[in-house]
This record gives sequence, structure tokens and C-alpha cells, in this order.
Amino acid sequence: PQVTELANPVTWLDAGTQVFYSFSLAFGGLISFSSYNSVHNNCEKDAVIVSVINGFTSIYAATVIYSIIGFRATARYDDCFDKNILTLMNAFDLPEGNVTQDNFEQMQQLCNMTDPATFASLKFETCDLETFLNDVPEGTGLAFIVFTEAITKMPVSPLWSILFFIMLFCLGLSSMFGNMEGVLVPLQDLKILPPRVPKELVTGLICLVCYLIAFIFVLNSGNYWLTLFDGFAGSIPLLIIAFCEMFSVVYIYGIDRFNKDIEFMIGHKPNIFWQVTWRLISPLIMLVIFLFYFVVKVNQELLYSVWDPSYEEFPKTEKVEYPPWVYAIIVILAGVPSLAIPVFAVYKAIRNHCQKKNDRAGLIATSETSINGNLKY
Repeated sequence: PQVTELANPVTWLDAGTQVFYSFSLAFGGLISFSSYNSVHNNCEKDAVIVSVINGFTSIYAATVIYSIIGFRATARYDDCFDKNILTLMNAFDLPEGNVTQDNFEQMQQLCNMTDPATFASLKFETCDLETFLNDVPEGTGLAFIVFTEAITKMPVSPLWSILFFIMLFCLGLSSMFGNMEGVLVPLQDLKILPPRVPKELVTGLICLVCYLIAFIFVLNSGNYWLTLFDGFAGSIPLLIIAFCEMFSVVYIYGIDRFNKDIEFMIGHKPNIFWQVTWRLISPLIMLVIFLFYFVVKVNQELLYSVWDPSYEEFPKTEKVEYPPWVYAIIVILAGVPSLAIPVFAVYKAIRNHCQKKNDRAGLIATSETSINGNLKY
């Protein structure tokens, strides 16, 4: 394990992003689903159960993923060594079985001493297990390259392939249910849409819009767009939204009022663990991760991976700098979701202030003098 990666704030941001995706935090889905619960539903027990189950599931999934990555790296390492052994055996006409991974370096030295000219003409591949472990495709490549490569080496591989891709399809559907509710429920609760519009029609229109937007991901440049969305639309905005939610509840709405609400719902006040977590630990962790990430990203060149056949190390991907116009897309992807909450909060504050001022002006204008000389409203 590379312990030094723990000092990299991007690592912690990626871990936080995984937690947000895993728990569906800051997407609005949990809040939307909870709106269907009974008022006195034991939300504390639900939070503990979901967290424990999700934590164990994540650890189990990580064990499977790392095992498959290690298996793939070991298989590629063995194949690389076998090619080098075959190259050496064919060049010097050595008997099969004389060269193994254990004595390969000794045989190289012996062949070099025997015929230096022939040995110098040979081209050996660099076989490094650490390189193969680090050379893992990100994003969709993990599912469609690494896992499929491992599945082909399993017994009854067609069956495992069918089960794996059915699982991916169901996983995508289940994720969309929460995202859909996160969009649909606020539209209904805020009465943005007329009550006469059927919920099914609104759901269909939202799905259609998402479907049309997703067309950019099936173009020739689709994988680059997916990497762009994954890197900037699914990390920092979630962190900022979650921080705004927590800060608003704890320091604006008031933690004492929130505790009374929870006590009314479940019958007792949240214990000291929840108090410390809500008041200090969670906001501080999110703020520190965001600040470190911001400092790193400002001083870092933004690069993306390109499959270029003319690249000298192809089929490895080449790191290329983003074109200037992409920075505008990045600002939209990361900025619009992040600024939605503070901008709307400022709008509501200004609107309430103006409304109070108008009400006060109307109150003064409609006042009249009573019989005893006092103002009557």
C-alpha cells in the first residue's frame, strides 16, 4: 500500500465523493424519500442501520475489486515474463523449461556473455508488478475492461458475464430512482408545477430530458465527456451542497431547534455523538478537504487521458491539457450546482426583507386616529 497517498487531499475528496454516491448524500434523494415517512419514524435507527450495512457492503465490494485488480496485474505480469522468456529461448535455441522467472536474470547474463551481439538485438518488455497494479482504467474502464477481462478467465464465463451486466443495469436503474425523486419531489412541494399536471407526465419529461442530454456520452468523444462530468460535476458540488445543508441546519436554523424537532419525532434527544458530529467534526472535515483540494487544483495543470495511436507508448493513454473552452464547461458543471443554494438563500433573504418593508409601509399607511387620540391599525 502507498501510505503517502493519504497525505493527498484529492484522495480524501475521492473517498468523500464515494461516500456521497454510496449513501446518496447531497443528491436530494434521501430527503425526498424521507418525506413519505411517518412523522414519528425512528430516523436515528434508520441512519445507524443504513450506515452499518453500507459500510460493510463497501468494504466487501472493495475487497472484491482489489482482488480482481491484483489478479489482473499478476496475470499480465506472468504473461509479460513468459514473452521475455520465449524471446530469450527462441534467440538462443534453449530447451523448453530451462528458463524460468526465478533464473531469468541469471540466464540473461549467461546469454549476454555467450553472444553479446545477439543479446543486444533482443527487445525485452519491462515487467513490473507495481506498474501493472497502478495501470488500472478509471471510471467505466474499471467495469468494462478490468472486470470483463477477469470474467473471461473464470469458469462458465458467459454466465458470469450475463449476471455482471444485468447487475450493472439494475444498479443504474436503482440509482436513477433516487435522483428522479430528488428532482420531482421539490417541484411538487414548492408548487412550481400546476397541481393538474400528472406526476407520471412530469416524470416522463424529466427522463426524456436526461435521455437527450446523455446522448453526448455515446458520441466518439463520449468517454471524455463522461470523465469531465465525473471529475467536476460529481465531486466538489456534492461537498459544497452537503456543507451548506449542514451549516444551514446547525448554525442558521439552530441545533437546539433541530434537537427539539428530533426529540418530538423519536421521543428522545440525540446523544453526544450526534451533537459533536453535527456541530464540529463533519463541517470541519468537509471544509478542510475543500480548502486543500482547492489549493491543489489551482496549482495543478488540468489534464485528461487520450487514446492516441500515434503516441509512442500506445496502447497506454497520453495525458493532454484541456483546451481553453473546456474551462467554461468546468465552471458551469462545478459552479452552477454549488452556487444554487447560496444564491437562492440570498434571493429569499432579499425577498423577505422587501416583503417585510412593504408590509410595514402598508401597515403605516392604513393607520388611523382613534377617539382617544391613539393610533389604530
